[in-house]
Amino acid sequence: LQRGGAVLELGCGSGRILLPLLASGIDIEGIDQSPGMLRQLQREALSQRLAPMVRLGTLTDFAVSRQFTTVLCPYSVMTYLTAPAELTACLIRIRQALLPEGLLALDTFIPRNVVAFGDFRLDYRRPHGALTLQREKRISAEGPCNRIERRYTLLHDDGSIERSWTTCDLIRPWTEAELVASAERAGLRCVERTHDFGAHSPAPQFMVLHFAGGRHD
Repeated sequence: LQRGGAVLELGCGSGRILLPLLASGIDIEGIDQSPGMLRQLQREALSQRLAPMVRLGTLTDFAVSRQFTTVLCPYSVMTYLTAPAELTACLIRIRQALLPEGLLALDTFIPRNVVAFGDFRLDYRRPHGALTLQREKRISAEGPCNRIERRYTLLHDDGSIERSWTTCDLIRPWTEAELVASAERAGLRCVERTHDFGAHSPAPQFMVLHFAGGRHD
């Protein structure tokens, strides 16, 4: 709201960030590689009488019809890029999508030593309509990447299972120095760094990096 102008969110998913921003009057578009997530976003938007502009695309290959004042990369979406060349390609594409005075806001978790475990362990249980959604996960290390398997189960009150499914993600936790160096190679410059959204924790878990778009080729 303070910066004004158009906003692009990469990895908008089902609209957890995009829809509230759109409802607040922000001119925002979204990109996601999952047709299913975008269909869910459109259903949520319809229920709120919103008309979002979203389209399919990946972090390294997405199309836009204009340039943006702000690009958002929330929820550690950058960790889904597992090779340095992919990370740089994504940041180059973002720089091209930014106006010369534009700003990239990127948040991600701070890398920690991974404790691998071969069994599924409970992550959370939370209400999901009339049912309960249970998520379990197991983690293994593959070089600089982590393989995270998540098992989701929809439960009735009596404990019986409505449905269960498993997802698998390969992610790479990037250090702050790696992100800044890759951004510089892409023609972006870091202008602000904060940890834990300004909470000043003794052992921060998240970092937020702001990059200025700079000049365009």
